[in-house]
Amino acid sequence: MPKVPIIMPQLGESIAEATIVRFTSQIGEPVTSDQEIIEVETNKAVMGVTTPCDGVILEFTVEVNQTYPIGSVLGYIEASVEDAERLDMTSAEPVVQPSVPFESQPETSQSPARQQDAAKSAPGIPTIKVPTAPVRSGTPFVSPRVRSRVDQLGWLPQDLSLIPGTGQAGRLTALDVEKYLAQLEELEGQKASGLRLAIADAMRRSWSRPLATIGVAFSLEPLLAHRKQFKSPPGPALYVAKAVAIALAETPKLAARLVGDRLLLPKSIDIGIAVEVDDGVVVPVLKALDKEPLSGLGERYQALLNAARARRLPEDAREGAIASITNYGPLGIAWGTPVPQPTETLIVGLGRGEKRPVWDEASSQFVPRQVAELTVTFDHRVIDGGASGKLITRLVTLLESPDSL
Repeated sequence: MPKVPIIMPQLGESIAEATIVRFTSQIGEPVTSDQEIIEVETNKAVMGVTTPCDGVILEFTVEVNQTYPIGSVLGYIEASVEDAERLDMTSAEPVVQPSVPFESQPETSQSPARQQDAAKSAPGIPTIKVPTAPVRSGTPFVSPRVRSRVDQLGWLPQDLSLIPGTGQAGRLTALDVEKYLAQLEELEGQKASGLRLAIADAMRRSWSRPLATIGVAFSLEPLLAHRKQFKSPPGPALYVAKAVAIALAETPKLAARLVGDRLLLPKSIDIGIAVEVDDGVVVPVLKALDKEPLSGLGERYQALLNAARARRLPEDAREGAIASITNYGPLGIAWGTPVPQPTETLIVGLGRGEKRPVWDEASSQFVPRQVAELTVTFDHRVIDGGASGKLITRLVTLLESPDSL
């Protein structure tokens, strides 16, 4: 019977690799076409690899907790001749890319850019995007030997600032790097997850632009009263997300992205809501949020929350947000300066609700009110202080008049 390979599929436009989480089927087990048999994790979500056809699982050629590039062979299925012919896999040993973990791939003296060019010219080998450390002005000079070692380790230039240099004028030497590596081996630690590394990279890129934060207190009481009319009340974060969507639909230039000398306006008002998961944060995206009333959002929102917590977001909810919401109130935090993702111009934070004395003009006395702090962190290249002030004032007006949502 012919052998049909199980291939690591293309799991997203910007995804070049995935880590094996577990096998959901066993060797020798009969399977049907498109049956999920391997669970993998990317830097965006947990996904399933499915079978290319009916058959019996002959073997798995990969290991759990190892990372493999897109296009790798993950195993083989014993299939019918008809299915093998349909998949153009009629030979007994199909020629496909072997499954080699990224950590085990042979090193070359070529730079990552040259390796990518070589991959493009090599027939039958998928192109893998190799992350390279950006060259920044002000980065200390290091020799080509040290630079090569840093690239080999996958470090960024700023990682070098942790190592004391013993060369001339404090210059970092290759021996300094190796001594530092030896010291690291003595420390307890573990490999960072793909999600944690993705967050670290996103935050590094976000801080390459000037960010500023403003905040204001607003009354939670209208919102809390409005929630009571729903059988399954939407969370405060959804109220904030809806208010942000309305405000940005009214003034789209506040969500523009600066690319070169152009301000690019969003095609759709897509808003993300940060959800805490193990070892990080996932941000499901609510598409065209300005076009749907709050009353009709509850079911879709809850489904996305559940999918986010399981790291099983649908593809259309994984990216594309022009702004996002983070609710750190449940953590007991009153005020914060959240950081927008690199592709977002702003992020809105919601703090914990608390009773405060508020001056009431009608009674000429202080009265207790349930209030919370609202913050907006924004790209100062796109939004100035006056515009951000108008935006947050509009958000407060909407949140204190929830029937308008």
